Amino acid sequence: MEPTKRIVINALSQYVRTAVCMLLALYSTRLVLALLGQQDFGIYALVGNVVALVAFVTSSLSVSTQRFLSYSWGRGGMSEVRSIFANAMFLHIAISVVLVVSLLAVEHPVVHSWLRIAEERRAAADFVYYMMLVILGMTFLTAPVKGLFIARENIVFASAIDILDAVVKLLGVIALTCVTADTLMAYALLMAGISVLSFAAYATYGLLRYDECHVPRLSELSRATLRRMMGFATWNIYAVGSTVVRSQGLAVIFNRFFGLVVNAAYGIALQVSAALSSVAASVINAVNPQLMKAEGRGDRQSMLHYATLESKYSFLALATLLVPVLVELPSVLHAWLGDYPLYAPEMCSYIIVIVLLDQLTIGLTSANQAVGQIRNYSLLVSTVRLSVLPLAWLCMHCGMSAGAGMLVYLLVEIVCGIIRVPFLVHTAGLDAADYLRRVVACSALPVCGCLGVSLLVAHTCGGQYRFLLTEVVGVSASVALIYMFSLTPAERQWVLGRLLTLRKSLCSISLHRST
Repeated sequence: MEPTKRIVINALSQYVRTAVCMLLALYSTRLVLALLGQQDFGIYALVGNVVALVAFVTSSLSVSTQRFLSYSWGRGGMSEVRSIFANAMFLHIAISVVLVVSLLAVEHPVVHSWLRIAEERRAAADFVYYMMLVILGMTFLTAPVKGLFIARENIVFASAIDILDAVVKLLGVIALTCVTADTLMAYALLMAGISVLSFAAYATYGLLRYDECHVPRLSELSRATLRRMMGFATWNIYAVGSTVVRSQGLAVIFNRFFGLVVNAAYGIALQVSAALSSVAASVINAVNPQLMKAEGRGDRQSMLHYATLESKYSFLALATLLVPVLVELPSVLHAWLGDYPLYAPEMCSYIIVIVLLDQLTIGLTSANQAVGQIRNYSLLVSTVRLSVLPLAWLCMHCGMSAGAGMLVYLLVEIVCGIIRVPFLVHTAGLDAADYLRRVVACSALPVCGCLGVSLLVAHTCGGQYRFLLTEVVGVSASVALIYMFSLTPAERQWVLGRLLTLRKSLCSISLHRST
């Protein structure tokens, strides 16, 4: 299958997965908030955030595994691919054991001293903490297998598993309404059980389908391979870790200054962030394997071309969906959650803008990973990102609101995005002017047009479900403007070709049925 067609199929499967999972997750969150109440929901979000402070290691290693697998496929060596997968499994198992044991050792002081949790709910918080460790362990075991699926560009199966995961979670939450035991503990147990089933599904399919997916033997341990992977993963851990520590560290700061009500609002915002990241991953996961393989072949210009496409399409896809949502955010939150936490609209607004701005240069992060110049990149960008925490703490200490912390979050993210461009100019030969023209300039008009149309609908129409009309009109305007002003002539021709093919297929089906 040609690269462009494979990218489109993978991107579409990811979009379907994202749309279904997002809708199910958003509805599940509404049910969970009603089931647990704001206090227990805040406990679950807070304890989960503490464990997530180290869970970033999983995603970092998964990205590293996928990078090395795709790079090796570009070079064309199956024996090297098998070696990388085996050593990646050893690496994940070893680090997961160390982290789980370490987190078990600090559980009591974290839950009983560090976090502000009422005495009568600490036993439930303990149980949630233990279940989070189970989820962490299963996520570690699943990560190298998912990395293999992405490197193999078999994103359709991964999307199907993610959809099934979301369906089971929703059904489980509905079933919890009939449980008479402690609902917070029951919900944590449910999430842990689903993570075990998800790992089993990925592992079973991988073992049956791919030769390089196998139970590793000790004889396959390679110091050279482990050293290369750890060198890359260590700095990637620092890079991804800075993002997670920044987000989850803010939760702890909010808890210390404002308590669980603000944590509940921030927990909603983080769920929105996770959902949006899934949408962005639809493009990233579809493009990254081709990007990495291009660098593995030594084709730097193709790699930078894919990185530019990744940023452009990821930003436009998210902006098309989210600009109308920003305009109607209180109504959207009410339709989603009913009575939402007090600070949820403000925090969700900041998160949406932050995620959108990050997409403008997200492809440069992938390009840097492909090139392998990750140490200096991580030290520069990620250290700036971590400055959010001391700056936010200073704002809270001076008596400012939680919104001031989110504003600091936004401003620092803008600085990080700006830094990426000159860095890739230096390390990969990026043409900065061409990149800004093809990503930022060509995206400005569709976004401004979508915003203008959405504001017009919001100020001229009424009704309880006006936000649906705003979304439909805003998305339609954005899609039209993207086609006219953001796509190149070749891209417009490709879209027309696909639409004509689809039309012919539909006509053939119609004629077949009529006969």
